[in-house]
Amino acid sequence: ELGSRAIEPFVVPLLAAALDESGSSSSSVREAAEDASTAIVSLAHPLAVSGVIVPVLFEALHSPEWRVKAASLDRLAQVAARAPVQISRLLPKIISTVTDQIWDTKPQVTKSALAALLAVCNTNENPDIKPAIPAVVNAISKPADTYKAVEELMATTFVATVDASTLSILCPILSRGLKEKNAVRKRSCCVVIENMSRLVDSPNAVAPFGPLLVPELKKVVENVQFEDIRDVALSALQALTKALGHADVEAAMSAIMREEAEKAEAEQRRIEEALNEEKQADEERQKREEEERKQFREAMEAQRLLDKMALEEEEAKKEKEMLKKEAAKLSTKGIGEKCQ
Repeated sequence: ELGSRAIEPFVVPLLAAALDESGSSSSSVREAAEDASTAIVSLAHPLAVSGVIVPVLFEALHSPEWRVKAASLDRLAQVAARAPVQISRLLPKIISTVTDQIWDTKPQVTKSALAALLAVCNTNENPDIKPAIPAVVNAISKPADTYKAVEELMATTFVATVDASTLSILCPILSRGLKEKNAVRKRSCCVVIENMSRLVDSPNAVAPFGPLLVPELKKVVENVQFEDIRDVALSALQALTKALGHADVEAAMSAIMREEAEKAEAEQRRIEEALNEEKQADEERQKREEEERKQFREAMEAQRLLDKMALEEEEAKKEKEMLKKEAAKLSTKGIGEKCQ
C-alpha cells in the first residue's frame, strides 16, 4: 500500500507465500492473501515479470488447491494489464499453460483461466488479428466454435509482421481446424496459414509451431479428394516451409522429424534420470531404514543386558539381605542360649 520501490526487493519474493495462503480454510486469511498478492503484483517492476512473477504464478498452478490456481490466474490477468509488452513476449509459453487450466474440474478455475487467456492474448501488438482475438479465445475453450474463429481470420488482411506472439495465438486453432472432416474448412485454414506465413519475421519465430502445422498440411495435400483444396494446401505448405527456412517440404519434414526425435530422446533421458534418482533415493532410504533397524536391535539388546544385570544385581542384593537376616537370627539365638 505504501507503493515504495525501495521495498520491492523484499516484498516481491513473498508472492509465492501469499498465493499459497489463498487456499487457506479461513476466509479472513484468504481475503488477506488475495489483497497481499494483488498489492505485490501492483508493486513489482515490469522487468521482474519474466524472471520472477510469471514463474511463481506457473508454479502456483500446480497446487492441489483450486483457490490457489484461481488466484494465480487472476494475478496473471493483472500482470497482463500492467506489463503488456513483457507478457506479449511470453505468449508462446503462457498460452499453452493457461489453456490447460480451462479444462479444470472447478468452474471457478475455468472462469479465471478464460479471463486470463483473453487478457494475455490482448497484449499482442499485431493490429491485424486484434478483432479476431475474442473469437480465437472462445474457440480454445469451445472446440465446436473453431470454424467461427477461422472465419474471423479469413476476413483478416495480414499486413503487419507476424511474430512468435501472434503465431502462438493462431497456430493451435489452425492446427485443430486442419483436423476437421469438412474439406472446405480445411481449405480456409490453409488460406490463413499461407497468408500469415508470408509475413513471418524469422524462421526462429515459426520454428516451434512447424511440428504443429506441417504434418497436418501434408495430410491435407495427400488425402483430400478435391484437387483445388489440395492445391491450396500445397501452396500453404510451401509458404510455411519457406518461412521455416527450408528449401522444400521434404527438408522441412526431415527437420521436424529430427527435432521430434531429439525431443523424444531428451524426454527419454529425463525419464531415465528421474528413474535413476528415484532408485538411488530408494536405495538410500532402504540403507537408512536398515541402519535404523540395526541401531534399534542394538539398543534393544543393550537394554536387555542392562535389565538382566539389574535383575541379577537385585537378586544378589536380596540374597545378601537374606544371608544377613539369617546371620542376625543365629547371633540372637546364640546370645540367648548363653544368658540361660
